[in-house]
Amino acid sequence: MPNKGFVCPRCLERFFIASWQNSAGQRVAPPAPRRSAWQRFTEPRRDPSLPGPAPSTEFRAAMGDARRLSAVCPRGHRLPPDYLERPTVVVGVVGLTGASKSTYLTVLLDRLYAGALAPLDISVEMDEESADRFEINYRQPLLVDRRQLPLTPLLLEEGQSPEPLTLVFRRSSRGTPEKSMNVVFFDASGEQLYRKEDLGRFGKFLYVASSVIVVLSPGMFPGLASAADPGEASIGLARPTQMLVNLADLLRSARGLKKDAYLADVSASVILSKADKLCSRPDFPAEVLRDAELSPALLAPLFEEVRVNSGRLVDFLELNGGSNLLTTLLGRLPDPTVHAVSATGSEPEGGRYPAITPRGVLDPLLVVLARHGFLPREGLELEQALVEWPQP
Repeated sequence: MPNKGFVCPRCLERFFIASWQNSAGQRVAPPAPRRSAWQRFTEPRRDPSLPGPAPSTEFRAAMGDARRLSAVCPRGHRLPPDYLERPTVVVGVVGLTGASKSTYLTVLLDRLYAGALAPLDISVEMDEESADRFEINYRQPLLVDRRQLPLTPLLLEEGQSPEPLTLVFRRSSRGTPEKSMNVVFFDASGEQLYRKEDLGRFGKFLYVASSVIVVLSPGMFPGLASAADPGEASIGLARPTQMLVNLADLLRSARGLKKDAYLADVSASVILSKADKLCSRPDFPAEVLRDAELSPALLAPLFEEVRVNSGRLVDFLELNGGSNLLTTLLGRLPDPTVHAVSATGSEPEGGRYPAITPRGVLDPLLVVLARHGFLPREGLELEQALVEWPQP
C-alpha cells in the first residue's frame, strides 16, 4: 500500500500525500501529535528499544475534533475517518447497460449492511456520505419501493466520477488481531470501454481499480436468446467481447505491463446475471445458483465449489455460443471465476418487482476478499493457473 499511494473514495484519483484542512476549508499543516501528561512522565523511563503504545482510535478522533482538521485528497474531498490507515481495494463493477450491475450492487451492499458476513466474523460499515447516497438512490427505490433502478448513465464529462460507495470491512476472531480494509465500489456503463471516443473518460477510473466484477446478461448469448430482455438480443457478442479486450488492456496499461503480462495485483470475478431466468432450461446446471452456508471452517470447501461451478458455467456458455467471448475472458483477465447470480429472483411487472429474493450474490465478493488477503484463499487457487501465468 505505501508504494501505491492512496485512492480518493470520492473522485477515484490516486494520491500519495494527504492534505489537511480546517473547518473553514483552508489547507493547513498536518496536526502534530500531542503527548499526554502520562506520556511525558513515562517517556524518560521507557526502554528506547521497545515500541511505544499506538494512540487509540478514540484518542485520534478526539484530537481531530479538537483541532477541527480533516484529511482531504488533493482535490479537497474529505476522507473517511482512519481511511489512510487501512489498505484499500477499489472494485469496478463493469458491464453493458441493462446487465443489472446497479441492481446487483444494491442487493449485495444491502446484505452486507444487514450482517450477511457475520458468520465469518466480518462486520461491514458504510461511510456517512456513501450511506446517504445508497439509501436514497439505491436501497429505497429497489428494496423498499421494489421499483426498477434506472439505467446507469454514461459518463458525459471529462473527469466525472461514477459516484463510488465506500465500505469498511473488519474481521476479528478470538485470539487474533483485527484486520480491516476499505472497499470502494464504483458502477459505470461498460459502453465507455468499446467506444474509442469514451475510453479516456472511463479508463481513468479503471486505472485505480484493483478488482473488477464483470456482469454479463444471458440474453447476449445466441443460444440464450429466449432469456433476453427487450432489445437485448440485438446486442450480440461483439460489443461485450470488445469491452473485455479494452478492459484488460486498460488494466495492464495502468500498471505499465505488456498486453500478455499477468495482472498479479488484480482480481476478477464474472457474473452471469438474471440466472433465475435460466433455471427451466434442461442444459443449465441449476444447482450452481445457490447461497452457500458460511463459516470459517467451510470457506475452503466453498471456494472449491466455486471453482467447480465456474467450470460448469463456462461449459454451459460455450455450448450456447459464447466461445469467442469466453476465450477473451479467460485469456485476458487474471484467473477469473464465473458465478451465476440472481439479484431479484423475479421479473418486474409494470416496472415493479413482485418480490425480491436474491441468490448467489455473495460469492463474487468472497473471491475478491480472498484474492486481496482479507480471507484465506485455500481452495480458490488452481495449480494450472500458476503454470499458465508465471509470476514476474
